Amino acid sequence: MYKKKLFVSNLAWNHFDSKKVLKLLKNYSINGIDLAPIKISHKWKNSEIKMKRFYKVISLLDLQVNAIQGVFYKTNYNLFKKHHEFKIYNHIFKMIKISKTLNCNKIIIGSSNFRNNNKLNTFDSDNIFLNFFTKIIPLLKKNKIYICFEPIPKNYGEKYLNDINKLANLIKKLKTPWFGINFDTSIYHFNKFNKNNFLDNQKLIKNIQISEKNFSFFTHPSKFNLLFAKLLKKNKFARKVSLEIICKKTDLKKLLISLKNFKKLFN
Repeated sequence: MYKKKLFVSNLAWNHFDSKKVLKLLKNYSINGIDLAPIKISHKWKNSEIKMKRFYKVISLLDLQVNAIQGVFYKTNYNLFKKHHEFKIYNHIFKMIKISKTLNCNKIIIGSSNFRNNNKLNTFDSDNIFLNFFTKIIPLLKKNKIYICFEPIPKNYGEKYLNDINKLANLIKKLKTPWFGINFDTSIYHFNKFNKNNFLDNQKLIKNIQISEKNFSFFTHPSKFNLLFAKLLKKNKFARKVSLEIICKKTDLKKLLISLKNFKKLFN
């Protein structure tokens, strides 16, 4: 029987309420979480220690970490600033170590600030992107970790990688299986969805996140998310799907409705 594993981003609740929320996830047969480390540690310094503690908590509930996300939040690093290159390399190495601690093999890289190429032209931006991430390949291969780049809509401030085909072409030039796409449905809340573009890039899509406009609760799924759920079922594509909600304050009632809708649509 074709059955998906379902995950929810920990951006959906206040970390102080994690025990209550994690039990809720377990009770509703959610398999685990997409984890943003900074939501737990608040600072990157010594974050590995706090990740180990948190992993013990979720392991007791038999929950898994599907991927880590928000990896450049609160870093102020920019891919296109030469003097940031060494710091970015070390930060990604740190994310790899955190991934190993959490027993997950996917790192999601979005962050429009990290990829803000300012006035650089596309040719130069692509060269910097390719040259830098080529240097990361040995780290990924050695640790068996995938980096999933996320195309982000212009409406959220993304100037560089806001198109799935553009991103797919860059990844193909890296010529390694250790890079892929994190497909977040938010990109098509503002643009017309091209089903063929999605299906043509299936082999590169290594993670799928479902979200509403402005990452609100999944209490009233959008027309696009309803159609997208049917597309995934029809094509039997993606055995793992995550729900991404961003909320500073925990709302267990809305979260519960969101989980019910998520399970109904995607499993």
